[in-house]
Parts: sequence; C-alpha cells; structure tokens
Amino acid sequence: MFDKALQFYLNNFAFQGMTNLVLVVVTLYLTTVILLGPKKKQPEDDVHPLFGRYTRLIPNILSLLRFPLGLWLFCVHYFDALHNPLANFSFHLAFALVCIMDNLDGKFARKWHAVTEDGKALDPAADKWVTFCLAVTAYLYGDFRWWGVAIIFGREIISMLQRIRLKRRGEDVSAQWMGKIKAGVQFTVLYIFLLRVDILPGTIILEVIAQAFPDNMMLWATILLCFCTVISLFPFFRSFSYVNAFSQSQRQESNKAWYIVLIPNFFTLGNYLCGVTAVFFAMPEVEVQHRSFVVLFWVLSAALCDAVDGPIARKLKAHSDFGASLDSSTDLSTFGLATAVIIYLRFSELKGALSHLGIVLAIVYFLYVHLRLAYFTKLAEQKEDQSIKGDFVGMPSPTGAVAVLVAFTFFENIYLLSCSIVLISLLMYSKLDFISHSNSLKHKLYKYFQIPALLIGFGMLLALIFLQPFVSSHFSRELIVYFHLCSWLLAVPITIYILDALYRTYWPAIPWGRSKPTS
Repeated sequence: MFDKALQFYLNNFAFQGMTNLVLVVVTLYLTTVILLGPKKKQPEDDVHPLFGRYTRLIPNILSLLRFPLGLWLFCVHYFDALHNPLANFSFHLAFALVCIMDNLDGKFARKWHAVTEDGKALDPAADKWVTFCLAVTAYLYGDFRWWGVAIIFGREIISMLQRIRLKRRGEDVSAQWMGKIKAGVQFTVLYIFLLRVDILPGTIILEVIAQAFPDNMMLWATILLCFCTVISLFPFFRSFSYVNAFSQSQRQESNKAWYIVLIPNFFTLGNYLCGVTAVFFAMPEVEVQHRSFVVLFWVLSAALCDAVDGPIARKLKAHSDFGASLDSSTDLSTFGLATAVIIYLRFSELKGALSHLGIVLAIVYFLYVHLRLAYFTKLAEQKEDQSIKGDFVGMPSPTGAVAVLVAFTFFENIYLLSCSIVLISLLMYSKLDFISHSNSLKHKLYKYFQIPALLIGFGMLLALIFLQPFVSSHFSRELIVYFHLCSWLLAVPITIYILDALYRTYWPAIPWGRSKPTS
C-alpha cells in the first residue's frame, strides 16, 4: 500500500507539486503559531509558555539555524546523490524556513522582550550568509549574471566593514527597513532563478511558473536586485543618512487608514521601477530600436511619478515620515544611480567598447545628485512651516536626469555629451532659484506652455514607443522624425526652465511673482 502511494506520488507531478506545496505551507503555519505563542496576558510578560527560561535564546537560535539551512540550499544542487524528489522538497522547505525565521526572530524578540545586542548582529549576518549561498548557487547552476554576484558580494563586504566601524563608535548596527527590503528582494529573485534550474527532479508547482518567465524578465529582475542591493549600502555612510533614517517631521503622522497612506507610496514605487526599467532598456544585450528615446521615456515616467506622489499625499492627508524617506531613497536610485549607469552604458555603446570617460562622467553626475539631495534634505529640515512650498535651490534631480537623457537624443559626439552632463551636474548643485512644481501653476508661462509642452512630448513618446511594433516597415523608417520632435518638445521647456532660473536669481528686482526658495 505504501509502495503504491509512493509510486503514485513520484509519477504524478501535479499531485506531487500540490502535496509538497501544502506541506510547506502547513509547516510554516505551525512554525509561526508555535514560536510566537499565545496572546500575552500581561504586556510585561517575558517568558514564553513553551520555552520557559530559554525564551531569550530563541531569537538567536532562529538566526543561527539559518546558517546550516543556507548551506543546505547549495548542497542540494552540488551533490549528485541529492538529486532526487525528496531533496527537491527539502530545498523548498529549507528556503521557506529561512524566510519565516528571518521574519519571526525579530517578532519573537519584540513580543517576549528578548532583544539582545548579539541578536542585532546575528540577524544581518544570517541574511548575508543565506544570500551568499543563494547567489553562488544561482550563478553556478542557473543563469544569474556574474556582475550580480559581484555586486552582492561587494555590498556585503563593505557593509560588514562599516558595521564593525560603527559598532566601535557605539552606534546602532541593527538591520534597518531598507536592509530588510533588500533581503526580501534578493531572496525572491534568487529563488526564482533556482526554480528555473532543471537539476533537481520533482516539483512544487512553482517551477512551471518560474520557467515561463522570459529571459529578459529575469534580466530586469537582476537589475532590480542590484539596485536594491546598492541603495541599501548608502545608509552605512553618514553623508547618505537621508536615504535610510527618516527624522520626525514637524507635522503629525497621518491618521488615515493604512491603504490610504499607501497610495502615494505606490507612485514612489512606480518611480523606482521606472528607473530600473530604463536601465534595462539601456543594456546593450536588450534589442530595442531607438534606444535613447525609449530610455528617456522611462526616466520621464519616473519623473512624473515623483512629481505627483507628494501632491497626492498632501491631498489625501496621507503624509508620513517613512514615505518622505522612501521618496529620497527612490530619487537617489532613479535620478542618481540609474541615470549614472545609463550614462556609462550609452557612452560604452557609442564608443563600441568600455568607456573610461563614461565611468568618470557617471561618477561625477551621481556625486552631484547626491550633493543635491543631501542639501535639499538639509533645507527641508530647517523649514519652519512644512505646509508652505517654496522654490528649489538648484535644478531638481528629476529635471537633471531628463535633461541628460534628452542630450543623448540630440548628440552622438562624446565631447558634446560630456560638456552637457557636466553643465547639468553643476546646475543641480548651484544656487540658482528654480521654480517649484506647485508655484509653476501660478505663472502663465508654465501653465500654458511649459507644462503642456512636456505633457505632449511625453504623450507622443508613449504613443510612438508602444505603437512602434505594430506600424509598417515603411512608416517605421520615418519614426525618427517624430521621436526628434518629442525631444524638441522636452528640450525647449527645459532650456526655458534654466533661463528662467538665471533670470529669477540675478534679476530679482524685476517683478516676476517669485517665492522664497527653500528646497
């Protein structure tokens, strides 16, 4: 009877997959219920009814257990003797336990007052170990890119050294919200890569879904992982504190329902994903026509998301300090890091080889965006009344990113492009008075020309890019004319915006209805 049931389990993939999936879900549910325990009778209770006097050790034990589980994820693929359905199931179960333990150790520690300094160090260390195991396995046995592995290893080594340095200073080195998001994205993307590997016989149903993803989607996911990895490193450096640490604002936190507060954050997340998509289309291995214009479209989409998330938050009264910090980190990612990577990729493509000039310009541009955002945050913290929206000191980083990519649609000469990028970088960290979005609606020049021209240019780009695969070959040769028209519709308002900033800064005595620059 048992032999027949086992044969049916091994030969029927659908039954095997559903059985494995149910077993994993049930195991996770029971683990959660047992570990967290019943509802506490008194808030000050710090003894788990099951673990008794060992309660304070449980979070650290959960972190330590993730080390052998992470190693097992690699061993299942490495040893031929483990290439069987049972080991396949153990791989998925081990990964699920790693994820749930990563979530439960902190919850358990907070619920039962078991937070320790050792636990603060063990938790990120366990995350790093599991990430190493997943990344190496996905690279050796899957199609995960080598540069993804290099970025993960580089980030973890630098963060480890910084943790040691900060701990010696007596500063907090516990995992922050951005590090947790990074770990979640890394685990998810690397797990999907491993689901696409055909080494292990057996199934958990999810393999079929993962293998249906096209290669380009996995490349996009790799870029997403790399950006989360790199951005999460910056808060370890004091000058990038605005990315991770959000200070208490002078306004009270929104009392709206959580789903209302999330609405503006969805636009902020859209900003981030548009930046990742722009880098994806800038990759030379991605086949796309009119690459410069496609990349420009996605960065412009990110800029529009960035322009509306704040007004939506104010309109819904759904502002939060976390949302403000998320917006700063997203701006650095999209308009700083992503645009810098695009500069390097485009210069290398124009040169036909590795461009050292592109690397230098990308670094210079990124540093000026960082200086711009740090200065913006400093001025915002000094504002006495948060409800008053002043103008910008220096060109906003979204405008700078769009201006750089517009330059790529006009020039192919690397020296003209270099001068444009340096000039735009200097404008972002200048003392020029650039009018803000909200104040621009009060001026006829912006209300009736600048903003409509930008929206028309964006709309034309949207139509041309998404209709391009469906047009005839004859018309496709003429598309470049319409694409350049879009460039002019964007370049002219940006040029006027810069000239207006010069006018408002150096001829302020002439009435123009200017408001006090604050950020």
